[in-house]
Amino acid sequence: MDIMKKENKQKWRSILLIGGIAACVLIGVFIGALWYYQDDLPPTVELKNYTLRTGSEVYDRSGRMIYLFAFEKRKLVSLKELPPHLIDALIATEDKRFYYHLGVDPIRMVRALMTDIRTGDFSEGASTITQQMARNMFLTLDKTIARKMREIVLSLKIEATFSKDEILEIYLNKIFWGSQNHGVETASLYYFNKHARDLNLPESALIVGMIQRPNYYDPFKHPERAKSRRDLVLGRMLKTRKITEEQYQEALASPVNSQRGGSYARFASDYFIEQVRSYLENKYGTERLFEGGLKIYTTLDSEMSSAADSLFNAYLRRVENSGGFPNRYSTVPKDAQDIDTKYIQGGLALIENKTGYVRVLIGGRSFEHSKFNRMTQARRQPGSSIKPIYYTIAVEKGYHPAKILPDAPITIGNWSPQNSGGSYHGNTRMRVALQWSYNTWAVRCAEDIGLPAVRDAFRRFGLKADPKDLTAALGAYEVTPLNLIAAYTAFPNDGKRAAPVFVTKIEDMNGKLIERINSQKYNVCSPQVAYLMTSMLQTVAKSGTGASSRNGYYWDNAGKTGTSNQNNDSWFIGFNKAYTLGIWTGFDNRNLKSGSALAASIWGPIMTKAIQIDNNGRTPSANDSRYTFVEPPRIVHLNINPYTGFVVRGGGISEVFIEGYEPVVSRDSLSYNFAPSYNFQDQFEQEL
Repeated sequence: MDIMKKENKQKWRSILLIGGIAACVLIGVFIGALWYYQDDLPPTVELKNYTLRTGSEVYDRSGRMIYLFAFEKRKLVSLKELPPHLIDALIATEDKRFYYHLGVDPIRMVRALMTDIRTGDFSEGASTITQQMARNMFLTLDKTIARKMREIVLSLKIEATFSKDEILEIYLNKIFWGSQNHGVETASLYYFNKHARDLNLPESALIVGMIQRPNYYDPFKHPERAKSRRDLVLGRMLKTRKITEEQYQEALASPVNSQRGGSYARFASDYFIEQVRSYLENKYGTERLFEGGLKIYTTLDSEMSSAADSLFNAYLRRVENSGGFPNRYSTVPKDAQDIDTKYIQGGLALIENKTGYVRVLIGGRSFEHSKFNRMTQARRQPGSSIKPIYYTIAVEKGYHPAKILPDAPITIGNWSPQNSGGSYHGNTRMRVALQWSYNTWAVRCAEDIGLPAVRDAFRRFGLKADPKDLTAALGAYEVTPLNLIAAYTAFPNDGKRAAPVFVTKIEDMNGKLIERINSQKYNVCSPQVAYLMTSMLQTVAKSGTGASSRNGYYWDNAGKTGTSNQNNDSWFIGFNKAYTLGIWTGFDNRNLKSGSALAASIWGPIMTKAIQIDNNGRTPSANDSRYTFVEPPRIVHLNINPYTGFVVRGGGISEVFIEGYEPVVSRDSLSYNFAPSYNFQDQFEQEL
């Protein structure tokens, strides 16, 4: 018996000796490998100076963050701002001994090794939070022994350099969460439309559950998978006593409340954001825009933009469904991207007159379908919406609303313009000619003031076109829609055109001001000329071709319709004292017809909604001074004969003139040397 005991002791000593030697050899090899691989890793000073690349944040007019320009979409957040249950969920799921190891968890590594040997697939993960952070910061995702050894060495160095809380903060700001989102704040905004600090328990569990396979557990694409994984995280939190049984059951019962359309979603503001990107990337470069941490403050009104986009698209769907449109938006597959849009297109811009701030910019019906911005990149024929541009110069040269020219057939060279419908109306006052958009009257006006004056009008109003002939009088020369819409701001601005502004200021990541963009206004005409034009354009909107613009609209407005040759384009550009809203509809294929006066009908509902949003949902009175036109000094009101345009001593209709430029009583005020076809008598006017 004693002999057997001695033999057993000897055997165990041999086993322990061999095991000890083997362990020493393995430890030596391990330490040697660590020493060998540390030369390939960044020095400690680089770890201390490591900074996360963060994109540039875009804010709307109310200071709400609406987008992030970034190669890796990331918004940094402090660990102190995060809810405790989010941290608990992370540790319970990813590294339950996080606060007790030095970067590597030996127990977890042995357990993972045994599992791998048993299964034979070597897929069991054993990485701690620190190891994951090391891999994401400096290493690749290659599954090799060399990379794993570097990861272990780097994890030990990270633990020696940073505190546990610093490691957690870097990790939570670095980790990938799918759909180009990096960091918990970005993920929270994207998936739940709320800041990470506001995540509740089940939302925190879902976010943490996505870390392992973010695209696989995407709550938008795979809500059932996301819920199953979330519930697993909640179970681990219960097991580690981070939550109570009651909290666990309550969280299990809650649905997956992911909300697409969060702060990084791009819908109604797509084209606005793209316009901002183009400006900033050209000025500051791609790297600084996407990695420089800029703060970009824009003029966008997100609520107005969403409302306008919704109303506009709903209106065009109704138009399509009314018949005559073989290609409709509703027939396009929902997941279609970057396609040839054969359905009727449209765009609009809403500009604040006094500042030039662009509150809404919609460059098409779907940014996913087509990223081409029809407001800023396209050039379209403006049709009759160009007439107020050179009529302004005509008024400067002595024209007035009572000015009479013949609306009759005219031929200039081999060009014979015609009125819409082919009818003519004889001697016609300027107000009436503009009200019903008579073409031959307009051509005679342009011919009278001369082509150089028409060119001057284009220049003053900021239209980048160089008319070579009088076809410009009917909008034959193409313009950029946004420029034409901005041109109309001169009328409510007392003759000063406001240049469109998209960005008000830019700051660096430390809040230091880099650039401030101030409003710019350009003199176009006098306040008196602008008022006469506004007055005539009010008639267009009230009872002329733009009358449908007042559908559901109660405040002052003025504007002009426009239809290009063959009805390829339909315009309405209208304004009140506060805002100018221009709308264009048409087809990308210019051989197709959009129909006349299509744009005017939706102007009223969109402008009404904008005014209501401007007043926090309240509908202001119809005579609210903010939206009411104001008559400047030196405007006189006189009665005229509506058939001749002569001033009368009694009777007639009221008309407005600039003091000193009013027509003489009972005298022909025409620059053309002809008289009306009947004799004028003051007594006749008294009988009207």
